[in-house]
Amino acid sequence: MEDHKGVGTGVHGEHRDDLHMSRVKPDKGGTMFMLADHSHEGIEGIYTYDYNTGELAENNSASFKDEYHHPAVDAHYNSEIVYEYYKEEHDRNSLDDEGMAIISYVNYGTDFNNAFWNGQHMTYGNGDGDFMVPLSAGLDVAAHEMTHGVITNTANLVYRNQPGALNEAYADIFGAIIDDENWEIGEDIMGPGAIADGRTALRSLSDPSKFPVNEAYIPYGNGDGLYPSHMDEYYDLPLHLDNGGVHINSSIINHAAYLTAQEIGRDALGQIYYRALVHYLTPYSDFQEARQVLIQSAIDLYGEGSEEAIATASGFDQVGIYEE
Repeated sequence: MEDHKGVGTGVHGEHRDDLHMSRVKPDKGGTMFMLADHSHEGIEGIYTYDYNTGELAENNSASFKDEYHHPAVDAHYNSEIVYEYYKEEHDRNSLDDEGMAIISYVNYGTDFNNAFWNGQHMTYGNGDGDFMVPLSAGLDVAAHEMTHGVITNTANLVYRNQPGALNEAYADIFGAIIDDENWEIGEDIMGPGAIADGRTALRSLSDPSKFPVNEAYIPYGNGDGLYPSHMDEYYDLPLHLDNGGVHINSSIINHAAYLTAQEIGRDALGQIYYRALVHYLTPYSDFQEARQVLIQSAIDLYGEGSEEAIATASGFDQVGIYEE
């Protein structure tokens, strides 16, 4: 394989320049180009696979513009952006900080409206074309899934109840830090049917209650059926529903982070939340502990009584997670 720079077209028609790939010359002759990026020192590589073939996404030219390749182009392009964020902002060398390969699979399933991290790699469905388009189109979705990989290799927050909600919140928060156009998650993956129904994103950090929760969850909340932004609206869900509310109660922490960021900005927010994840949080940390260690992280970085420490505490106060 030989390093090469090519171009591609994303799900929404964006032109992706400087797409890092590899050129190979198969024994049978000719030249093929594969979405395998070996351009970064110290990391095994960034690889994007086609789930249907089980092989690296490939093309007979360095221009990946066919519609079939659009999900792969976005997954590959977005993976590099997220990798570079963690490297440049936190000096983290890939998801495990030891240069592990960053691997994505695209074209998963049929009408599959989801993406996931399985402990080793990211997988993106192509959506059903109505509620969702291919999920790799969202930089915040890629950042969300890759942050799950960072979490696995740091605090390893258990995926249920409050630790699981913290896990999901961390993935959303870094999704919104890295994809910094707004404080919504998933706005680039919503299909025409969803948008027509008013579902313009999956979740909102700035205004969680703009979106409804699954109907089955409504009896376990305060009755309004909306995502919560305060502990008064907490959903006491059983484990068999959303693992005890990991995608629902996470929005309380999301909103606390958003409120903090309004005072100190995304960059400082990222530094504080990353430090807590790496140095303080443990697999069973709950919301109360998160408050304590995030304030401590702000103090570590910026000093006691600093604007950053005060804003971190204020974010939690405003969502009803108070000092014990």
